[in-house]
Amino acid sequence: MEIVCPGCSARFQVPESVRTFTCPYCGLVFGERVVEDHYYFPVIKEEPYTMLLNFLRRQFGIPSDIVSNSTLKIKYLYYVPVYFYYLYGRMIGRCSGRGWTESEEAAYKGLVASRNFRDILEDYPFPVRGKKFFRKEIMNIGFYQQPEFPEDEARNYVKAYLHKILEDELFRECKNLKEVSVEELRVDFRGLIHYPIYYLEYLYDDQTYSAYLDGVDGKIISAEYPIKLQTKTLQMIIGSLLLTCSIVFGLALSLIVGNPLPFIFSIVPAISSSTPLLTRSLTKKVISSEVKIIQEESRPFTKYIKKFLT
Repeated sequence: MEIVCPGCSARFQVPESVRTFTCPYCGLVFGERVVEDHYYFPVIKEEPYTMLLNFLRRQFGIPSDIVSNSTLKIKYLYYVPVYFYYLYGRMIGRCSGRGWTESEEAAYKGLVASRNFRDILEDYPFPVRGKKFFRKEIMNIGFYQQPEFPEDEARNYVKAYLHKILEDELFRECKNLKEVSVEELRVDFRGLIHYPIYYLEYLYDDQTYSAYLDGVDGKIISAEYPIKLQTKTLQMIIGSLLLTCSIVFGLALSLIVGNPLPFIFSIVPAISSSTPLLTRSLTKKVISSEVKIIQEESRPFTKYIKKFLT
């Protein structure tokens, strides 16, 4: 008979007489004799601080002695509670002048049930495969965290999330929606998983820097590090030149044509492209990641200058 794995959705054949199954793709054990829905991910065997240093030495503008002159200050292993779901939804909308259009989404979603890790793991691409059934010994390894809210509350959140991304897709396809209908909105609970996350702090040049590392595959989720003065100066020069040239060119063109639009169209992209360079040149700590896009803060540039001077 054909079996569908509840962990990775793989399909495979098993004899009729078997009542407990092991998925050949992700290794999950399930069936009549196994009714648990609590899992964990095993921790990597590699030293996390070594993996962090290997990542740091590849970053642009970092001091050349970052490896030799850095010292590990703190290393904590956290088992973070995450509710996992499989989401599937279909929604249709009637477009003015175009008839009906459809949006469809299918995805795995992990919802972090820990306030301390909610921001750092927001929209994190948690793996689907590799989890194992929970063992009580895990509670004595590192810092074990209980979920801070029940599963039904998490279910309501991801259901609203699914509804929103379906609706957003419809609005991207058609701005003049006259009618919206939900065809299917499925939220399948795939278990509570305790996911290992390392928190590290290291010391360099009397400054403390922090990092978060994925305890399953060793990827750097977020890491602070210093950059050289030469690099800061170069970024400041390039950012200032971009901004100055755009202002001069746009202003001159606007004066020639007698219209402010050329100045506006030149200054807006110049600000968006120069701001990351200018802010990174003034900050004491730069943040980078292997799995996330680190967004530059959208604060006015004058606030960075004030922060730098103080």
